[in-house]
Amino acid sequence: MSKNENILAELGSRLSSGASIVLPNNTEFANLTSRWREYDAPSINVVVEVANESDVQQTVLYAAKHGIPFFARSGGHGATGALIQARNAIQIDFRSLNHIALSEDGQIATIGGGANVADTVNKFASLGKRTVTGICECVGFSAPALGGGHGWLQGQYGLMADQVTSARLVLSNGEAVTVSEKSNKDLFWAIRGAGHNFGLVTEWEYHVYDDNPSWSYETFVYTGDKLEALYNLANKTMRDQPPELVHWGYIIKYAKPYHDIGPLSVQTGQGTLHDLAVLTFQVSSTIWSNMAVLGIRTSIENVKSILTPWHQDKNGPGCAYGLTSRHYPIVLQTYNVTAVREVYNEIDSTFNKVPEVADYFFLLKGYSTQAVKAIDPDSTAFPHRDDNILVTSYIQYKPNSTIDPLAQEFGEKIRKYLLVGSEDPEYLRAYVNYADGTESLHEFYGWEAWRIEKLKKLKAQWDPQNKMRYYVPIE
Repeated sequence: MSKNENILAELGSRLSSGASIVLPNNTEFANLTSRWREYDAPSINVVVEVANESDVQQTVLYAAKHGIPFFARSGGHGATGALIQARNAIQIDFRSLNHIALSEDGQIATIGGGANVADTVNKFASLGKRTVTGICECVGFSAPALGGGHGWLQGQYGLMADQVTSARLVLSNGEAVTVSEKSNKDLFWAIRGAGHNFGLVTEWEYHVYDDNPSWSYETFVYTGDKLEALYNLANKTMRDQPPELVHWGYIIKYAKPYHDIGPLSVQTGQGTLHDLAVLTFQVSSTIWSNMAVLGIRTSIENVKSILTPWHQDKNGPGCAYGLTSRHYPIVLQTYNVTAVREVYNEIDSTFNKVPEVADYFFLLKGYSTQAVKAIDPDSTAFPHRDDNILVTSYIQYKPNSTIDPLAQEFGEKIRKYLLVGSEDPEYLRAYVNYADGTESLHEFYGWEAWRIEKLKKLKAQWDPQNKMRYYVPIE
């Protein structure tokens, strides 16, 4: 009997009737294991589709007993290089654990560990509620929250991690525990910013808020010669930007100077959070809740040709599986306009030299941060509360090993421009959910020595055999 047949026989008898084990010879296997980024992807021998928390426990126990690597899957967007270390692994598929329920008082929601952002946005909208989520709807809900979780509503309510009141966690030994301010408090601290290293979340308790379903937006398209004016203005207006931009009056107040610069085109409209996800993700540089797109190609026809498919297709580059996608994140206090110009020129030059990476795009996100900064920075493992701008480059191309080193050199070079031009050029600060995997622990988890020391101590306590090591591992 083969190893996979053993798993089917031995583990299958321990799972609930709603669970299933899928092997490579099953026609569904390829679909279940396909990922947003195939580069440095894990090697998967078995998929276990779990139906409840006990199924997760039994799978973890079986994997631990037989020395088999395992990891959780909901959205399939994890892109860190550490995933390649999971060889011949069990993929614990959480996608059936997508239940969402509202408490009687309407203030707290119970969210299954396999829900995705679209599940939560749509469900809460149907209940007249909203909460902090990421902006891309096809990603899982849990993974962004474990790394902090930026989103449209963070200026009003804080990060995704700040909405968590408790969580159910399956540890690497198969034990299920509740973490909160009253139960396993140190572990609760750790999962809010470095949580990928400590357990598999089967369920969240999460703050929700009354909904305001309509958002106003304007989309601006500029040629590259407007870059200095645009980002000088961005630095100026970020000093007093409001925590929310939901009324047209706010949009006019902050949008009028952008008209004065002279964009190639302006698109205005209203929509829901879902509409913003379709309209904005990986299309533009997001500032406040306005979009400022710098067209690398100078003609309006070319800019439109780039933007139109992404505007119309909710399953655009942020959700398309099977590509090589590299991230090079950095968080900043302000825009160094000279550095942004260097980035722009490097992109323009690289497109000409390496046309295979021409689907590259560069996100500069100036979310509001009032509620994020209002929270004690030591109260969670998330280390970047004092920063104002979230930047990442997305280098996407069809899998091609000859392009891989060129893409890495490109991504590191443009991030270096921003780092050298930053307020603190000796200390890169990078958002863990956008990890490439080449960065150091301090760059993701904080330069304060006590943070890394605390995380390592907790890791030794809760996962002494380092079973949870496939997403920016704490070593």
